[in-house]
Amino acid sequence: MNISGIAASNIRIDDLGRVKSKLYGFADTFDHCNVYDSNGVLPAVGIGRYEFLAGLGLKKKLPVNRNELSGIIENGTRWIFGYFEYQDIMHAHDCQSWLYEAEIVFAIERGASHIKVYNNGVDDSRFAQLLADFEAFEEGSPEPGIMNIRFVPQTSREEYLRNVENIRQDIIHGRYYEMNYCIEFRSPAPKTDYLPYFLRLNSQTQAPFAAFVKHRGVVIMCSSPERFLYRSGETLVSQPIKGTNSRREGEDNILQLEVLQQSVKERAENVMIVDLVRNDLARVCRHGTIKVDELCGAYAFRSVNHLISTVSGRLKPEAGFFEIMDSVFPMGSMTGAPKIEVMKHIARYEHAPRGIYSGCLGYIDPDGNFDFNVLIRSLVYNEKRAEISYKVGSAITYDSVPEHEYEECLLKGARLAEAMKGQ
Repeated sequence: MNISGIAASNIRIDDLGRVKSKLYGFADTFDHCNVYDSNGVLPAVGIGRYEFLAGLGLKKKLPVNRNELSGIIENGTRWIFGYFEYQDIMHAHDCQSWLYEAEIVFAIERGASHIKVYNNGVDDSRFAQLLADFEAFEEGSPEPGIMNIRFVPQTSREEYLRNVENIRQDIIHGRYYEMNYCIEFRSPAPKTDYLPYFLRLNSQTQAPFAAFVKHRGVVIMCSSPERFLYRSGETLVSQPIKGTNSRREGEDNILQLEVLQQSVKERAENVMIVDLVRNDLARVCRHGTIKVDELCGAYAFRSVNHLISTVSGRLKPEAGFFEIMDSVFPMGSMTGAPKIEVMKHIARYEHAPRGIYSGCLGYIDPDGNFDFNVLIRSLVYNEKRAEISYKVGSAITYDSVPEHEYEECLLKGARLAEAMKGQ
């Protein structure tokens, strides 16, 4: 038998773009797949091991029960893929997950000349067949067809503006300092192959934490720019995003980045969440090891600019996976501050539970290291409901102008809506 965690095969990379295209096409032949793509973008302060990672095939669905799941994660020797849903504070410890052990794992490390292929615990004959299937697979060039997709806001503009003003009043009365308020857009959608639409979205956004996921009649097409949590050995890193403006062309965007970085409001939002994240990490990291590696770094993406900060610490020896998650999840940039108090109020204003939105998506490797994004900027197709949807939000503070916050939501959702227009 092949030992899980040790690459059982190496495939030379002659053309990274063509290899990725083939891996995407091969992944799409499975009912269950998780594919992560950093698109050649080195995240803030250069943290991250993989350029591309794919867990294909369902070997074993993992239990939702956290006691069983904790034992599997802490003592496991397999690659685990999946996501955790956002939950409000009343149900945080019952956070729903979809985690599974894949059959085969394809990994491309940054700058590598070979794909590492891992047997994730299947027998030799099955692994050999999967490898042969990949070698024989011939990818096509699927084009996204024309679909009658019309996203309808579930919260009207008028209601949104009214809610933002009410949130501002809550802040004035001292209930909390900042709330990330989110709204949803939905459209009926047919059952079809959604990979071409994801590939178009991915080419438009080139996000560092992009993902294509299929499972149980659900397809997630994610173009997240934000890392939630990264573990490498004793090091734990979180990289909150707060602060956004639109990207402009060429040298004009240099001025846009300067405007963003010098904005008192945007910096205040970011610093507030950095303090929150430092406090979260301090619960599971050794005293005196928490540091801010970068504060309010300005980064340009395809259609927007963001302020990104990096906070890190060294883990306590006794801190297990769920101790870490209980201390840090969900990402403070998607709640507000103070986290626990503001989470009690979010459901008052948002029309429905967030579900996977603002949860996290990623992997855990056989050594217990992991990398999870913040599950935002994502299209979600639900076969059972025959609909596709996305959610967007922004941070509301005392200084917020309701109309500007609504425009920011539309800006964040524009690429998502555009990806589903068809030709």
